[in-house]
Amino acid sequence: MVSSYPACFIKEEDGYTVIFPDFGNVATCGSDLEEAEYMAVDCLAGYLLWLEEDGEEVPEPSVEEAVPISELLSWLELDEAEAFVKMVSVDVKEYSEEHF
Repeated sequence: MVSSYPACFIKEEDGYTVIFPDFGNVATCGSDLEEAEYMAVDCLAGYLLWLEEDGEEVPEPSVEEAVPISELLSWLELDEAEAFVKMVSVDVKEYSEEHF
């Protein structure tokens, strides 16, 4: 089953930071956009797998348009940063069979 969650991609001097607001701001990063997207999938798969293995409740994904990116940037004191929200999708079972 494919799971999709919104992620905030924030351009920084040395690459991109990726934050998943639905998971208490779980984050990852990459040196460029391609690596950040790869790491976002890895982060999402790992976190969802961890929740499942621990018997924790998996939150419903937010709607992409409802993610408060300006509030997140303000909280990070990055008000002027280049940022966007993108849905990140992964089939956790398939990913875990291939990577874990």
